[in-house]
Amino acid sequence: MDKLSNYRKIKVPVNQVVPGMVIAESLVNDYGSVVIYENTILNKHAIKKLKSLGYNQILIYDIEEQEIEKNANRFSVRYDEGKTLVKDLIKDVGAGEPLDMDKLRSVTSLLLDQFDNNREIIDTIRQVRDINEYTYSHSMNVALLCSLLGKWIGFNDVTIRHLTYAGLLHDIGKVKVPTEILEKPGPLTPEEYEIIKQHPIHGYKMIKDIPAVNKNVLMGVAMHHEREDGSGYPMAAKGHQIHTFAKIIAIADIYDAMTSERCYRSRQTPFEVLEMFENECFGILEPRYRMTFTSNIANYYIGDMVRLNTDEIAEIIHINPFHISKPLIRINNTYIDLAKEKDLKIVELIL
Repeated sequence: MDKLSNYRKIKVPVNQVVPGMVIAESLVNDYGSVVIYENTILNKHAIKKLKSLGYNQILIYDIEEQEIEKNANRFSVRYDEGKTLVKDLIKDVGAGEPLDMDKLRSVTSLLLDQFDNNREIIDTIRQVRDINEYTYSHSMNVALLCSLLGKWIGFNDVTIRHLTYAGLLHDIGKVKVPTEILEKPGPLTPEEYEIIKQHPIHGYKMIKDIPAVNKNVLMGVAMHHEREDGSGYPMAAKGHQIHTFAKIIAIADIYDAMTSERCYRSRQTPFEVLEMFENECFGILEPRYRMTFTSNIANYYIGDMVRLNTDEIAEIIHINPFHISKPLIRINNTYIDLAKEKDLKIVELIL
């Protein structure tokens, strides 16, 4: 698409907005928080948000109809293309073939060169939840989250590309783990857990002799289950012993795994996971990266509608920087600070 500055801006009633249109203004709620950023390609979720927030009309760019149609499914189509490549890559390695670097580069290019909208990335990750293809979706999602966190931290483009490689490959060693263990619906036995704990080493060994895979990627794959306090595996490394890529992958891995539906448990809401990050991960995950991730990702839920444990429907109004998992919400015309109302809890995002 040509530069958006080349297009004029026009007012359109919200009931005439369709997926693929590009909003030409940032929308701010009464609390001063941005609910949708300028230049966002609108999808069904964003349009539903506009309607639920009571907007009557918005500014959009007057782009051609064929461009709107192309935009409408742009991210999901490319996501599916990437997932197919990841599936082929993992299956080939599982069959004893060497890692196909061309496929790895192609997936990474899809993620980094064509997905230029953070809002789209967050929306797609939260909606693409195929329990039957969890391994491949999870690899894609972790890579996307790693690329976002790399941007938020301030890494350069080359480092973000290598970090994305590591995110895509972080669980490749699981091809050596029996399917009945990976997909077991109940708790693992101690023996089964010991087998699972070997997958980072398997992954490292599978890619260590490939010249195009640099050391940072190898360390990310080998150490992504290590924890700051030494409670991780397979080496029980601590703090500075753990590679930066592994520290970042650990955060993305936990977030995506816990917000995904699994064969042995239901998914949790992002705010339940953010609460776990705040309350249970002190000394376990690298604090600066953890705080950068939680504060940035929470802002993408401003304006979303949620269901509370009381079955009431509320709108997320503002993220409290001191209690990120406990946002300010609104029920009708009543504002409620979840950091103060201990008995209220978000139990579902309404997509």
